[in-house]
Amino acid sequence: MPSTADRPLDIEPLTASQRLRRTAVTRAVLDLLEGLPSEQIQMREVSARSGVALATVYRYFPTKEQLLAAAMAAWNDHHVERFKKRRAAIDFSTPAAERALVLASANLGVYRHRPHHARLEIELHASADPYVIETLEQRAVNNRATLFELIPDVSPDVARVASLAIGGTLFTALALWTTGRISFARAQANITDVVRLTLAPRLTT
Repeated sequence: MPSTADRPLDIEPLTASQRLRRTAVTRAVLDLLEGLPSEQIQMREVSARSGVALATVYRYFPTKEQLLAAAMAAWNDHHVERFKKRRAAIDFSTPAAERALVLASANLGVYRHRPHHARLEIELHASADPYVIETLEQRAVNNRATLFELIPDVSPDVARVASLAIGGTLFTALALWTTGRISFARAQANITDVVRLTLAPRLTT
């Protein structure tokens, strides 16, 4: 049985074919999440769906939790790239809050019909696994960079606080929505309120 102290293989040294197999494995997880909660996903099923031998799956990802984290990171990267293609259509003469809201709404919207993805997001943030923590932190860095590129006219201090507030509100909204305590519409409204509050123009005296 793989040790939880083991880490996944680094991506950089992998050959092209190994990267393709690794991608097939994370893609299989995301496909399974469309219909199954994370706790019901088994490594053997991931192996069968991806066409990658079970021993190889474990060589790439010694634990299921690490695999789930990598799959969610890949999913996030995919949506970041999709958003970057939309960025050219954003009018940078509009208020910073409205530009940021386009991104924040997109980040929330991808979960609307994927409650299992949303629940997994909450679960991963409770992990003590160093690889999972590092993966989430790197993803947060990438997401902040995407936000900052949308609001270059906002001071770094305000942008930093806004990113923290927006990220925290998104996480809380997902937790409340997945447990049935708020509607998705309420989650969207909460995000909108926080974006506009934190990035509203400041009056000077």
